[in-house]
Amino acid sequence: MVSLGRGVGDDGRSMISLHPDDLVHAASATTGLDDFGDGWWQEPFRRLCASLEDEARLHLPGRLRARGEIQLILQNRLRMVEMWKREPDVLRQPVHGPIVVTGLGRSGTTLLHELLACDPDNRAPLLWELLHSVPYDDESGDVCDDEIRLMDEMVPAFTAMHENGGRLPTECIFAFAHQFSSDVFTGLYNVPAYTVWRSSIDQSALYDWHKRHLQTLQWVAERPTTRWVVKAPSHLSSLPRVFATYPDARVVITHRDPLRVMGSLADLMATLHFMHSDHVDHAVLVEFMAMGLELQMDEVSKERDAGAVPEDRISDVVYRDLVADPLGTVERLYATWEVPVSPQFRVALEAYLAARHTGRGAGHDYSFTDTGLDLPTHRAMVADYQERFGVPSEV
Repeated sequence: MVSLGRGVGDDGRSMISLHPDDLVHAASATTGLDDFGDGWWQEPFRRLCASLEDEARLHLPGRLRARGEIQLILQNRLRMVEMWKREPDVLRQPVHGPIVVTGLGRSGTTLLHELLACDPDNRAPLLWELLHSVPYDDESGDVCDDEIRLMDEMVPAFTAMHENGGRLPTECIFAFAHQFSSDVFTGLYNVPAYTVWRSSIDQSALYDWHKRHLQTLQWVAERPTTRWVVKAPSHLSSLPRVFATYPDARVVITHRDPLRVMGSLADLMATLHFMHSDHVDHAVLVEFMAMGLELQMDEVSKERDAGAVPEDRISDVVYRDLVADPLGTVERLYATWEVPVSPQFRVALEAYLAARHTGRGAGHDYSFTDTGLDLPTHRAMVADYQERFGVPSEV
């Protein structure tokens, strides 16, 4: 298919439109709806489309995936807004005391999220639920699985890097994507202008949508939701907004050697970009990753020191301790929250740990050396963070 795009001379631009108006019209034509709700999403949406055209250098399969992903989100947004107008009680649903898992990417957030999701009293959003929220139909999980299998066929190594599934707990970036300001797009495509612009704007509208999305899932699932457990590394940069939206939230931050994280994240992003483009600059990704992670941890420490977030509602988990004793880590968190670990939860945890990684390929092989960065220089830049949270060096 890549060759077909080259054959027409424009990598498929004349075949697959990513013009924002075309995407909006197609989503409306497919759903028969035209009310997208509040207009905040418009500017990030148009900036994303511009970056995809001007910077991402998409090949034909990449254009097809981008078109499909964006139109799917637009259609889901249309259907959700229509439901809110038809059923105003949806947005009156209370969202009580969510557990919010965050931390540096590749620092154990997925493992901890899935462990906590084993509790029958916790509910984690599944990938299909966030992308096919309305109408609510479990068969949409099969659609998501088909899309993931396509990604795995395009780049088989991706399976070892990050386990995906339509019915697995997933990240909040797929909820944020409905406002078109989300790390999901930065992760999938080389869109630096869009990424830089996003970093300079108020993201409060993302959390307004996030709560509405959870309220919608509570409503359409027609089953009690005691407590949500959600996860995204991007929450780390928005802790004040998390607590402004959910004052009774319990936040768990995972911590890992940032230099080990850099190599893994850069490798993951390069693989995702390669799914959509033949032009991937690994060195630029590494530079972006290093600067972002070092600044991010400094900012989080400053917020906590300044009392900008409620320290008593934040728990810290070191990656080394999590992987060495996952069950004990969960028990310590629940003791801190004064929440019992039920017998049903314990059984589910033990079953999950026994089955974890079954059927997966070889582990993700990456190294800090591959980044080309100077180890002593960057070790010095993260030393204060490591000392504060007791994070051991891994490289």
